[in-house]
Amino acid sequence: FQAEDGIRDQPRSRGLGDVYKRQGYTNWTESTAWNPFAYTYVGIALTPSMFAIGWFMKTRVAFLVNLGTLVGWFFLVPLVVWFNFPIYDAMSQSNVPIQSYASGGGAPLQMIAFSNSVRTIAIGSIVGGGMFGLAKMYKTFLNIFSDIGTAFKGEGSQEYMEGKGWYEWPLKHIPIFMGVTFVAMLLIFTVGGFSVLASLVFATVLIMTTFLLGAIAVRVMGETGIEPVSGTSFIVLLMLLGVFLNAQDLLQLSTQDAVLLGLVGTTVFGSAISMSGTVIGDYKNSLYIGNRPYHISKGNIMGVVPGAIIGAGVAIFLSKQLADGNISLMAPQANAFATFSVIFAERQGNLYLLALGFLLGMFVEWATGMGTSFGLGMYLDVPHTLPMLIGGVARDSWEEKKLKPRIDAIKEKEGTTAAEKKRALILLSTFMVAAGLLTGEAFFGTESSILSFIDTLVPNPDGAGWYIGRMVSFVGLNLAIGGGIYLLFKRAGVIGGEKTVDAVLEN
Repeated sequence: FQAEDGIRDQPRSRGLGDVYKRQGYTNWTESTAWNPFAYTYVGIALTPSMFAIGWFMKTRVAFLVNLGTLVGWFFLVPLVVWFNFPIYDAMSQSNVPIQSYASGGGAPLQMIAFSNSVRTIAIGSIVGGGMFGLAKMYKTFLNIFSDIGTAFKGEGSQEYMEGKGWYEWPLKHIPIFMGVTFVAMLLIFTVGGFSVLASLVFATVLIMTTFLLGAIAVRVMGETGIEPVSGTSFIVLLMLLGVFLNAQDLLQLSTQDAVLLGLVGTTVFGSAISMSGTVIGDYKNSLYIGNRPYHISKGNIMGVVPGAIIGAGVAIFLSKQLADGNISLMAPQANAFATFSVIFAERQGNLYLLALGFLLGMFVEWATGMGTSFGLGMYLDVPHTLPMLIGGVARDSWEEKKLKPRIDAIKEKEGTTAAEKKRALILLSTFMVAAGLLTGEAFFGTESSILSFIDTLVPNPDGAGWYIGRMVSFVGLNLAIGGGIYLLFKRAGVIGGEKTVDAVLEN
């Protein structure tokens, strides 16, 4: 870190105040305590995807999702700084009053308050909102086990129909998959150096939670449209950490190994039920266009193997980049899991703030039904969530001032049916633009990640040759991907042909 005058080669200590010293935020001092921007700040990031999400949600829902950010940045952060709240400092292994970081010069205490206090409350809110949301849905899955038993008995099932073939995928494959998965996990973790008993307990707990809690999560999503990934995942995390941390001697585990097993198990569970939710969405869309559940299941199962290989490769790459300090990811859920693990395993962190966030998340979930979204919003900063609110307000304003007068004129001239049809088409066109914003930003982020990784392979990324090569690579990558997309759509008959929709469907 450079000195305050910007002179190079003058290192400073890596205290929290120094980490944020050069970031351009308003610095807090006693003489400027009257300045509200010494306690918080407002900014807007260029995030088209957040604007597009806000456009889809409109003002009310966008505001509820942003409520966590607003409470965190304009209420909690100023309180932490104003009352000189003590925060945990990892360097000194003690609690330090936050204003002490401003001694000897100004410091952006709002950033320190956000990263060390507000985010702890946000993590508690994510957990509290998720668990309370799951508890509210208890009526939905009270009969889940009897339904599972009925399904396995074959009552009301049409797996195979004479003369027509398979209609549904046979349920008897589930116990087979459970057995194969159990044996595979037992072998993998035993070979990996864990004791046989620890591997046995891990495989048993994970199988039971994945298939039983997974069934509950899918049932809830099917009836409410919301899959409780956060609530069920934290239940699994607490269950695994409780087992492994309290039976370390019996299972021959170090604290690090116990936390590792807990995080790995939670990751597997969260990935499994997230995929289950995706499959449910696939079923709905596919059934609408006439596909059989058997063929839908077959397609999903065939896609699991290559998807798992690619996903594992990307996960290894990102984990290495994170460990080396080359990238920094927000990842609220992942950080929530990590913070929970540290608090329970190392006894570090502020349990009171965590409990406060837990109660706050429960209250917001009870009042609005968006407790988890509230916590996620609190975990993020203003510049990355304010565009969402702007997008929601922009849509409401556009509908009121532009769309409504036009539709009213069509209704008077051509009738209600024509007006509603025109309204739907106009809204659909705006949704296509918003979807393009989402896709474009994700696409550019992927490209940037690829090119940034390539930069790490260049010995000396400087000079005219490197810049020219960078530009050629960027243009070439876009041309190759664009050409592939064009050929794919042309082959499907969407673009580049004279085929009508009926002809495409027949082919």
